[in-house]
Amino acid sequence: MNKSRILRLSLQLEGIVIFHKVRKDPVVASLIKLLKLLSSDNPDIREVYRDYHHFCSLATQVHWPDYLFQLLLQDENQLSEELITFGQDHLPLELLQLVQRDLSCWRELAKLTDVDIKALVIEHLKDQEGRMSEMELDLWQEAPLAPQSWPAWVKYSPFSLAQEGEKNQALAYLNTSLNKMLDILKQGTTEESLEALLSYYQSMGTGLFGQSIALKWQGNTKNLASVKPDPIRLGQLVNQEREQSIILENTEYFLKGYPANNIILYGNRGTGKSSLVKALLHEYCDQGLRLVELSKTDLYDYPLVLKHLLKQPLKFIIFIDDLSFEDTEADYKSLKTLLEGGLEAKPKNVLIYATSNRRHLVRETFSERQGDEVHRRDNMEESYPYRIVLGLL
Repeated sequence: MNKSRILRLSLQLEGIVIFHKVRKDPVVASLIKLLKLLSSDNPDIREVYRDYHHFCSLATQVHWPDYLFQLLLQDENQLSEELITFGQDHLPLELLQLVQRDLSCWRELAKLTDVDIKALVIEHLKDQEGRMSEMELDLWQEAPLAPQSWPAWVKYSPFSLAQEGEKNQALAYLNTSLNKMLDILKQGTTEESLEALLSYYQSMGTGLFGQSIALKWQGNTKNLASVKPDPIRLGQLVNQEREQSIILENTEYFLKGYPANNIILYGNRGTGKSSLVKALLHEYCDQGLRLVELSKTDLYDYPLVLKHLLKQPLKFIIFIDDLSFEDTEADYKSLKTLLEGGLEAKPKNVLIYATSNRRHLVRETFSERQGDEVHRRDNMEESYPYRIVLGLL
């Protein structure tokens, strides 16, 4: 490793166009800072020592360089946006060329090792011998300050899938897909990496969706967060044959692009309503199904959730667990609008599966049925949004 190569790589990184947001990641930014320092004339060895160890500590925590490739997969950029919107056949040639150029640079950065950097530091020390005092030279000749004794960052080892495959099929599928993609990015040509990246975006989604099978809407931050999926499988659920057949048929129609229904499963506690919905993830994750949990208190955020999902190539089931309303709550009106839809067209890649311990979602008293309201029936219909969906006993 010589100074001209480091300088060339440092300048290339400043010219990243499509994956420019990756440069802002703290780990990547730390390495870029170190390279910039090493490519300068007569760098301060103390600063080099500090910056090297800072990057080394970060790289060890995140398993560099695989971490870099995961950032590329998670990055939402012009390529991922245009691919989802227009399809692979309509991507401009100039855009693909820019992506290849960026990928080539990132792959070059990933090949950089601690041995390369330490060799360059030793060269700088030799160049500065005439400008250093004898005491300073002695400091950098002996461990632990001598570059030869500087630590190396811990290399990344692939996910262990044997145990995960037994316990959590969806998570194992995600890890397998990720590891295959990482292998291509590391070992394939730039052209093969681009082709694999396009395929990955189309089959696994982009950004957070490419790294998560199950997600949860965070009402406080108004954003989605990844969660570890429940390992429950359909074979573990008993006495649900009728219900499972209905749910599976509806879900398969949905995944094939046919019309499908929103569903509310109602019944006693402990009958496996929630488990049935969560088990779908393991059956159909390889067909592009993802599960998004939305709490009852966040129903008003439904339009915001849709904005995150509509442009993805995946199919989403929005899961609302333990749904019921007191007669003093007006949130059931949000649910009715959510299920029936307004002026905006119903999204083709989103369904709602909800569970409830009540067949009638809104608590009602006999006095309300026998009340003196003139248009009592109108009020009752307003209170029963469950009527427009399927209920399972």
